[in-house]
Amino acid sequence: MAVRRSLFLPVLALLAACQPTYSFEPEQVASGPGGMVGNGDPITPGTFPGGDDILPAARDVPPPADSRPPDCGADCVAYCNGAGLQNPVNRGLCRSLWGVGLPNRPIQQAEACRRLFVDMVGRVPTADEAEATCSGGWGATVKKLMEGDEFILVQQRRAADRFLYSNEVTSLQAIYDMDRLVEKLYRGKVPYDLFAAVVSAHPVLTRRYADPGDKAEALFTHFLGRPPFEHERADMARLYKLWQSGYYDHPQLGMRLPDAFIRFRCLDDAGNVDETARGECASVLWGYNELIFTPDLRAARDPNLRELTLWSGLLSPEEWSKLQTPGRVLARDLAFWERAVDDVLVQYLGYDLSAKVPEVREELVRWLLENDGDIRSVHYAVATSAAYLQSAEGASPSAYRWTYGPLKQVDAEVWIDSMARNTGYELPGCDHRISQPEDLLESGSIAAYRVLETSRWKIDEEGEVDERYTELARTLGGCPENVTGGRFRVVSILTTATQLSFVQSLCNPSLDPETKGAAVEKLLPEGMSPSRAVNADVAEEIAAHQYRVLLGRSPDAAERAEAREAGTECARTLCSAEEFARPYCFVLLSSAERVFY
Repeated sequence: MAVRRSLFLPVLALLAACQPTYSFEPEQVASGPGGMVGNGDPITPGTFPGGDDILPAARDVPPPADSRPPDCGADCVAYCNGAGLQNPVNRGLCRSLWGVGLPNRPIQQAEACRRLFVDMVGRVPTADEAEATCSGGWGATVKKLMEGDEFILVQQRRAADRFLYSNEVTSLQAIYDMDRLVEKLYRGKVPYDLFAAVVSAHPVLTRRYADPGDKAEALFTHFLGRPPFEHERADMARLYKLWQSGYYDHPQLGMRLPDAFIRFRCLDDAGNVDETARGECASVLWGYNELIFTPDLRAARDPNLRELTLWSGLLSPEEWSKLQTPGRVLARDLAFWERAVDDVLVQYLGYDLSAKVPEVREELVRWLLENDGDIRSVHYAVATSAAYLQSAEGASPSAYRWTYGPLKQVDAEVWIDSMARNTGYELPGCDHRISQPEDLLESGSIAAYRVLETSRWKIDEEGEVDERYTELARTLGGCPENVTGGRFRVVSILTTATQLSFVQSLCNPSLDPETKGAAVEKLLPEGMSPSRAVNADVAEEIAAHQYRVLLGRSPDAAERAEAREAGTECARTLCSAEEFARPYCFVLLSSAERVFY
């Protein structure tokens, strides 16, 4: 049979265009719908007002009883309207705080700066860092921290916890793509509603859940904060009927990667749309939204299903856009935007302020929409608000939760990274994108090894993954594998013993020559000899240095007095600076101040 050249060449070109491109480089692992959005300029300049509000005094009226919500009358409303507050959190809070006669706790510079570093940078600062960064207004400080790469990494790690990244469940390339999408969100290049739309059809979500109804429920939980009602679940599941979990063999990585595929539903035997069945592929609760794909040259027969499927890696931008209908549907709901601001409030405050003071949620939703869905605006507003910056120390005259500052437990990675950095102790790390690094090593391919080598994982001298960091972090609830469960926080005998053991190895208070702890030079003031004899003055100097380096602040008068007393006792045994510094390091690093902030 003769084949006409005019027909053969276009078909060949189409086949070539549909084949995946395997020019695989570790720096370009990401592949997926996240790369198709947010490739232009930021949606806003990233400069937001309200960072340096002048906080009003509490109105001179009797404060409300703690047993019921505050009642803001006409005079209270007028007082708050005239307060000149620009920050939306402060505006929403005024009618439950200053306007009803309640004061906020004072803002302590060192405490607030430490809290900002932990939440935005992911570690405890030294006092020098804190003083250099938080020397200006709070608005400028927060803006500076948000522009750093460490802020992006903190948000990427939170997204990994939220969506349960696992390279045993989802393709490594899809996880890297999702990580890239999160970066674009926090660089201000993707509005939050577009982010949700891309996530709603992203393999990180669709590959994790097998049942269409489970996919719909996961979407509702992530972006509305609740499971769907049964009729919502059934209707939304029709838009997820196309998705199928499968595997594809990556030629360079030498691995069989789990990924998402598209099935051709609601078609007749000839591959055309079945008019009697097309309603099964359409959602009708939020308008008529139909999702039907017909096979073309990209489709391949699945030997298990015995029908044609399409690998999601071959989808065009237009096809991805169609599949993202569920996310766009949810973004029309006011509850979607309320959930977005609630998530940020809980992230920074550690409690649900919106449920207690609904005016804060109302103000923040309006603020987010005014800033074109730039989620950075909400982070900025919350991090510069009185509710966040105020002190948590001391007793509050009121039981209302918003009258004193946040008090939270640090994540395992924050606890470990801060100690290692502040003491100069070298440790490997873990990479939230690759929860099972052993899979890459076991593949035996050079490409997989290069991906692992350029990640945050470290390879030891024997060519194995260095798991010292991971073993510690996972005992404390961090660095999760995300196969069946995720991150956890707990204070228990086991975790306390684990923490004390690590601090013991770090500070080496017994001066065990077999223990390779932190360099003594990090624990002593610059120029002080480890063999110098200790007296009260030397002890105070060592204590001041360690407080600033290890706790990120200067000691107060009582702490200085305690150090001098300890130095006097130490001098009676003719102890050296190192013999004083290492136990003192253990005392500071094992304190609750390193666990709670």
